[in-house]
Amino acid sequence: MEERAPEERTLIKKPKDGIRKDSFNMIRTVYRNNIDLTNIADNKANILLSLNSLMLTFLIPIVLSNLEIIIQYNLYLPLILLSSTCIVTIILAAITTRPIRMGQQGFHSGESKKSSPFFFGNYYKMPVKDYMQLLEQTINDPAATKDFVKLDLYFMGKGLGEKYSRIRICYNVFMIGLVLAVISTIIVIIT
Repeated sequence: MEERAPEERTLIKKPKDGIRKDSFNMIRTVYRNNIDLTNIADNKANILLSLNSLMLTFLIPIVLSNLEIIIQYNLYLPLILLSSTCIVTIILAAITTRPIRMGQQGFHSGESKKSSPFFFGNYYKMPVKDYMQLLEQTINDPAATKDFVKLDLYFMGKGLGEKYSRIRICYNVFMIGLVLAVISTIIVIIT
């Protein structure tokens, strides 16, 4: 076999208008990392959702069967705090795992809005013929392909950031509510 000169090797790796192989690998890695981080955030939200649902499931029958004791020892305030914390945490966790709005990922180019053919939310209602035409146009235009990949990465990161922000709020509500319920229980027992 004939060995290629170093200049030829760099020409093979750098297409004239396309995406270089190392850039493509970086983009693929970022996509994979974002998907993994999204799964982690969803799992955290599901843990909070399940845990608080179980707490409410056990709390309701215990409260109903011991209502006289709870009223006698004024334990209703800690129980109200605990149940409110569980309900708010469940709502926040459900909001965190809620899917994003479809069709919002695009940019304005001149008079028209261009949507990425690589994100399903932009074409899930589009007829096959229109989608094939959009995909063909995008693939044949390396600059548009790069723009859409960048745009998809941007919106994926933006959605991931919002998800982690909501998850943090959810955990804070859970921890603060739990601590307040325990403190109020101690105060009620002492007084």
